Amino acid sequence: MELKLNLPEYSLSRLVNKMKSHDCGVITASKGKYTKKQNQQRNKLLVAKLLRKGQGITIMKGAYIENFGTSDAKEVSETVYFVEDKNDTGNLKKDLIELGEEFDQDSILFIPKPGLNAILIGTNNSLFPGYHKEIKFSERSFGEPGEFMTKVKNRPFIFEEVLQDIRPDSYLSKQAVKAISEMDWQVVPV
Repeated sequence: MELKLNLPEYSLSRLVNKMKSHDCGVITASKGKYTKKQNQQRNKLLVAKLLRKGQGITIMKGAYIENFGTSDAKEVSETVYFVEDKNDTGNLKKDLIELGEEFDQDSILFIPKPGLNAILIGTNNSLFPGYHKEIKFSERSFGEPGEFMTKVKNRPFIFEEVLQDIRPDSYLSKQAVKAISEMDWQVVPV
């Protein structure tokens, strides 16, 4: 797996600081078999569920190879979520696995504090990495400024840019998160 963060240096520093301070991870609800609107609905529900659990979220644009190693393999660009256990509950890994399974993702990425290694965890029966199979990254290295790379079996996974942090701080925004988190993704408004 190749993970590249082609970000302005301030964005990379911000993410590295989050990884040093808290357990973190990466997840999405996008799936190639759904339309753009359906993936937006699924991601909105995913975000609401993460926020209800008290997790911090940074929206990013990413790309990876879906169905890696099969004749159906294709590069997919999608919105991904860098998630931080900002309250240090210790539940992030479990939460990401459960949500990865719920949204039929091939895998989630868990980055335990202090962010020096990471674990790719399979959350469905795809060929790679396989259901509940774990692939551990043993080190983090920085190349060019703004680039973070790890390789496992040469499978690419690229973060292209940070779009925004999500922080619902008003009473109404928290109520909206609660309502959305209890919906079926097919009726979530976009």
